Amino acid sequence: MKKKIVLFALLVVFMSDSYAGCAELSKKYNAPDPATKTMKQIERWVKRKVKGADANAIKECLIAKAADNPNKATVAGN
Repeated sequence: MKKKIVLFALLVVFMSDSYAGCAELSKKYNAPDPATKTMKQIERWVKRKVKGADANAIKECLIAKAADNPNKATVAGN
């Protein structure tokens, strides 16, 4: 039982850290609103504007919210 609680806590910390990282990276690079861009547009933007280790991280964050991403989670009421 304690193992499950510790693993859950680590997962929550990791997830909140990664979401904070997405927001920080988007702000740092003045990223476009991913909901108005296609996945291809986001890939081209990242290729032109972002270099180094941040490129993959911000690309994954933005593509997850892209307008044409078939795996994008939908929220009731949107």
